[in-house]
Amino acid sequence: MKTLCLDIGNTTAHMAAVEFGKVVQDTRIPTIEFKDRFQPSLINFEGISKLAYCSVVPLLNDFIEEVAGKVGLSVYNLNSENCPIPIDYPNPSEIGQDRLANAVGACAFSELPTVVIDMGTATTFDIVTMDHGYIGGVIAPGLSLMREYLHEKTALLPEVRYRTAPWPTSCIGKSTQQAMEIGGIIGYTGMIREILRRLHQDIAHLEGEAVSISLLLTGGKASFLEKSLGDSCSYHPDLTLQGLEIAASSGN
Repeated sequence: MKTLCLDIGNTTAHMAAVEFGKVVQDTRIPTIEFKDRFQPSLINFEGISKLAYCSVVPLLNDFIEEVAGKVGLSVYNLNSENCPIPIDYPNPSEIGQDRLANAVGACAFSELPTVVIDMGTATTFDIVTMDHGYIGGVIAPGLSLMREYLHEKTALLPEVRYRTAPWPTSCIGKSTQQAMEIGGIIGYTGMIREILRRLHQDIAHLEGEAVSISLLLTGGKASFLEKSLGDSCSYHPDLTLQGLEIAASSGN
């Protein structure tokens, strides 16, 4: 039987039925519209045995559980207390539930230690090791958040959509739009690379200089990083939902 998995983000709610890691009936809903669109009359619950969710919008949690109750589904809400992997962190309750789902998924889909980059409203980096499980990470502004902030907080800069293809070939912008694209795409990948460089140093210090560190990418805006990071990374667009299903099936 399938598990209906929900990843409730600040901007987008990602939903799919998942069975043995296979994702079907994949849907993305603007979070602001979630209550209107996640209704028993609008969702196909056929073949679903359980609802599992992670949320960074706590105000929606009771609503999700209410809908699950109406259609007779058991509910699993991933958190630091029922997470099936070890957590080495001073205050585990601070960790975003989506980050825990990514860490669980990383244990299934990559060699450890690994760094998971999830690009959403915020861009998060999470580290998972063999001996200690989830050990922490980094939170940076998301690419779209930076773009929107530039437009909203300036009088003359337009709102632009960063074009990741074709990749900027020069770092000298010949228009305001080009200059903003260069700052967004090239500048942002530079930030990603520098954070990864420092993380590799710290992980090598913890795990041993000879350790091989894998890199997973997820999130709706992460695919463009594949070109920048090359063969060192693996893109898993549904990692959070897959991690949720694994956690919900773990018996916790």
